[in-house]
Amino acid sequence: MIGAFSTDAFSSVHTGNVLLKIIHAIYGSISHHAFIVIHAFVRKAAHFIAYGTLSCLAFYSWRATLPGRTRWTFKWSGLALAITLLAASLDEFHQSFVPSRTASPQDVLLDMMGAMFVQILIASFSRQSAGKL
Repeated sequence: MIGAFSTDAFSSVHTGNVLLKIIHAIYGSISHHAFIVIHAFVRKAAHFIAYGTLSCLAFYSWRATLPGRTRWTFKWSGLALAITLLAASLDEFHQSFVPSRTASPQDVLLDMMGAMFVQILIASFSRQSAGKL
């Protein structure tokens, strides 16, 4: 999915047109400035959520694959973050070859913030549930 999101079909122009139609259907007309802010928020939230999800899936994949405890380990979390960093970096590298897209190190940072947020949630809930046993 991340590879598909990195193509021209999900460039700012295309997502903007779709989002504008949705906003007009639900809320009617809005100012251009309000639309720019909403569009930027939606696009950046998509980065945060997509890479947070990747990080979560990677964590549970490592947990199922590598022997160890059943709750949480730094090893599983670190490997999940490493995979997420690799995917985010390769995604931005790919975008540098797509004329309608731009590669941004800030997007990699945002992607990693989403991934770290999810890893903190996993660690927190794992430790809370372990304390209740």
